[in-house]
Amino acid sequence: MSHIDVKIYRYRWVVLGVFFFTNVISNILWTTYPPVTTHAMQYYGVDEFFVILLSLIFLIVYIPITFLASWLTTKYDFKIGAGIGAILIGVFGFLRFIADNNYILALTFSIGIAIAQPFLLNTITKLSANWFPETERTTATGLSIIATAIGVALGMIITPMLVINFNFRIMLLIYGILALISSALFIIFAKNKPLTPPSPSSPSPNFANEKISMVKGFKLLFSNRNFIILVVMFSLAMGIFNMITTYIELIIIPRGFDSIFGGILGMLLLIGGIAGIFIFSFLSDKLNQRKFIMASSLTIAAVSLLVFSFSYDALLLMISITCFGFGLMGASPVALEYAVDATKPVPEENSNGILMIGGAIGGIILIISLENVKISGDYFPALIIQTILLIVSIILTLFLMEIKARES
Repeated sequence: MSHIDVKIYRYRWVVLGVFFFTNVISNILWTTYPPVTTHAMQYYGVDEFFVILLSLIFLIVYIPITFLASWLTTKYDFKIGAGIGAILIGVFGFLRFIADNNYILALTFSIGIAIAQPFLLNTITKLSANWFPETERTTATGLSIIATAIGVALGMIITPMLVINFNFRIMLLIYGILALISSALFIIFAKNKPLTPPSPSSPSPNFANEKISMVKGFKLLFSNRNFIILVVMFSLAMGIFNMITTYIELIIIPRGFDSIFGGILGMLLLIGGIAGIFIFSFLSDKLNQRKFIMASSLTIAAVSLLVFSFSYDALLLMISITCFGFGLMGASPVALEYAVDATKPVPEENSNGILMIGGAIGGIILIISLENVKISGDYFPALIIQTILLIVSIILTLFLMEIKARES
């Protein structure tokens, strides 16, 4: 093997910074409508279903577009792959303001924004591999996922404030301008990869000679036992997360609480998740562990969800939902990086994309199938089922091979 010059560049934080900001804006645009559904119904003159569709379309579009996003990223690498997403965010984010109160145009431009998301989410681990050493990769991946959580949280908080204090159209204008800014910053400051790799395992400047096709990559993925187990785990975990966040208000209302408290619980879940992502990513990098970290974080999530299922006390609900987010979301960057390590030389965007698809499908299945699984309006049976599914995920970690990011 020829000698590889390794160098870590400070500019990696600039690239991560503009990618982080673009992902925050992307998720603000995704969560624009749910917190102001009534206002959106009046603004567009449509029923509730059509407003929900403006957000649901993101999950629907993600599944087919992820293959195109993975193929283009494999062919042209990080800057082009994520750059397509950044440009689509800027263009369609602003066009949604131009659409004014025309619902058909708003839906069309929302689809444009939805198409952008796989290009951004599927390149999370690609950015980490191109720019960061093994000792920082899970942390870098975790920060990119934190951007998603922050974007969702800001969308839920800021959107109602803008609509109430200004109006619906001004809110769309502000988000459109932010989308254009994020697109411009990414195009100007993002770079594909440094001149020399940050570690011996990073893609080299002559990466073109090392690539394998997307089709071959997907064949290798689905013949990899560890990856198949991880897909099942990730689908269950993200499906549970999507179900809880979707039904959080309906879960707590039969227990004597109102929608405001539901919003507080939703925020605590995300705050706990952000803390979990940061801490478990850091521990995974420092301890050079994946399997143990995932099992530990999922155990915290399962115990917390079990406590939440039986809780009718406000304080206990707040503590348990925070710990649930801490454990469940904390496992996500570790899982993504485990997938990269377990499936080499498959391009990062391929494993990243399949896991994200699994999460989307898991969410759709659980949201639909558990809609009416309740007793006297209480979702207690559905919560217990999801606790059992988390326990299944923990058991599945026992069948994973421990794959370290680097030699100890």
